[in-house]
Amino acid sequence: MTLTAGYAAWPLARALGGPRMFNLGTVAITWYPIFLYHLPTTVAVEKGYLRSEGIEIREIVGARGGGETIRVLTEGNLLFGEAATAASVLAILRAREPLVVVGGGVRSPGDISWVVLPDSPITRIEELKGRRMSYTSPGSVTEQLAVLCLRKAGVDPREVRLIAAGGIGEGLALLRRREVDAAAMLEPTYSTRAADTRILFYASKYVPLYFQTLLLARRSLVERNPEVVRGFLRARRKGVEFIASNPGEAARIYARLNNLTEEQGMAVLRASGAHVGAYYSDGRLSRAGLQTAEEGMRIAGDIPRDFKIPWNRIVDQSFLDPDQRIELP
Repeated sequence: MTLTAGYAAWPLARALGGPRMFNLGTVAITWYPIFLYHLPTTVAVEKGYLRSEGIEIREIVGARGGGETIRVLTEGNLLFGEAATAASVLAILRAREPLVVVGGGVRSPGDISWVVLPDSPITRIEELKGRRMSYTSPGSVTEQLAVLCLRKAGVDPREVRLIAAGGIGEGLALLRRREVDAAAMLEPTYSTRAADTRILFYASKYVPLYFQTLLLARRSLVERNPEVVRGFLRARRKGVEFIASNPGEAARIYARLNNLTEEQGMAVLRASGAHVGAYYSDGRLSRAGLQTAEEGMRIAGDIPRDFKIPWNRIVDQSFLDPDQRIELP
């Protein structure tokens, strides 16, 4: 599904000698529009924050998370996107994709959980030892959180059979067919399709601070149009602030894109903590959040145990406002 930003005022502004608009084209954001990752950018489009920065977006496209979002970015030669942290890091370090991390996206596990069938004998995460547990796709947030939660609960992830289901809905289907014992879950899927399952645990109980997604820019954009990157980040920051100060309207925007009621949209925001500013990063990163993500990659075998991610080489914080920059791990 795509969101087309067709504001008639933009060509009119150019015709009247207004600010020259930079067409960013297509932007890829993981799981658009189903899950909440895109909402700050969507708000920035709908409220005109990007337009005021001289930026227009033709459309937002989604992918099923992990490496799939990276493939959409790279194969489409897109200039900007938001993707899972592990997939982003691996794309830059292993695949040597010409991408730069320019900011942080989602800084909390939010409402990510694992569910079991109502008649399951499993009541604690520790009881997943020797059983089957699904996540969405390799390099995804749910893969990293699965191994981190298991480790924090004292369970060796190697003693759990981790299965890439392909998506949240696909994992739920595997659970209903009893092909897995626990499935990764997110709102609004839980409320609309899985309310008959039982939540086994929330990831936030074991991993309260985790950078789910990173904001990525193509190196050519960074080098040739740095002001566009800065403008995008400023507009997105305003989108984050709008969500926290106007959760009702933000919920209506999200609900409209997903054919949900306003009440359902608000329930999704509440479940994640987005309505009180506890879910999204305004662009800034955090040492602890990046270190937790790196630990997850190490446990999952994405990077060697003795390898340290060179954050200073793959992250460029110069596009963030000075108050948002941190000392990287």
